[in-house]
Formats: sequence, C-alpha cells, structure tokens
Amino acid sequence: MHIGKEELKKLIEEKKIITDYDSIEKQITANGFDFRVCAIIEIKNSGRLAVEKKDNKTPKLGKAHFLEEYENRLEGLNIKKKIKHKKIVKLKKLKPYLIMSCEQVNTPENMMIHITPRSSLFRITQSLLGCSFGEAGYKGYMTFMLLPILDSEIE
Repeated sequence: MHIGKEELKKLIEEKKIITDYDSIEKQITANGFDFRVCAIIEIKNSGRLAVEKKDNKTPKLGKAHFLEEYENRLEGLNIKKKIKHKKIVKLKKLKPYLIMSCEQVNTPENMMIHITPRSSLFRITQSLLGCSFGEAGYKGYMTFMLLPILDSEIE
C-alpha cells in the first residue's frame, strides 16, 4: 500500500521519517518524495559480499564529486580524489557510480520504503539507478548505484 501526499507530509513533519530536506513543498510529490544528491562517487572495482560481515570487502572508489556542505558524508570512504561541487558532473558510459542522498530516513519498524527513480533520469541521461526498497526500521542516508548507458551529464 502506498500512502498519499498529505499522509506522507504529516509523517515527515510529525514523525521525522525524512530529515535534512531542503523544501518539503518542492520535494514532496503525488508519487512520494524527491531525494537530492550530495555526492557522486566513481566505482573502480567491485567489492565482495561474504557470508560473514567481517569478511566483506568494500569496492575500490575513484573520484568523488560532492556538495561542499556534505563533505563529511565521505568520511570513512577510501576515495582517490575529492572534487567540490561543480555545476555539471560528467558521467562516463558503462561506468558505475555511487549516489548518496542529502536527506536521511528514519523508517518506522512497521514500514518499508518503495524506491524508484524519476523517469527523467533515464529519459534524459540514459542512466539506470539501482534501487528497489528500503528496509523497515532503516535509519540513515540513502546510497544507490547509477549506471549511465551513454556518456551524460548531471547538474
């Protein structure tokens, strides 16, 4: 079941299920909530997902393009080069990127988040965003994988 715009707005304002947003009026839509991007990070090589969490290996990362006020979001990541926000970030075809959100979620234990990209992302940039749902009870920033099919740009 999807909740409507007014119910979602109420949950955001009263229960703080989404924080750190810029403008609830601009970001909330009939389809949900539009998250903003604070960082775009190149993925150089994949990591490894192991049975035991301690045996996981994180992917090798390249350059990170980020909004200046969100540089702390990159802490703990082994990034080759940090580039403060430029107006346009050029994406290379078939190169995967991590996309990090400005907003945080505080998902109730009895609710999951259904995540879908805006159609303009693939219509205009010919890029695929790897996402599906956020688990019930998840608290934190959102991170997705972006895969441009062709060279493209994002402002």
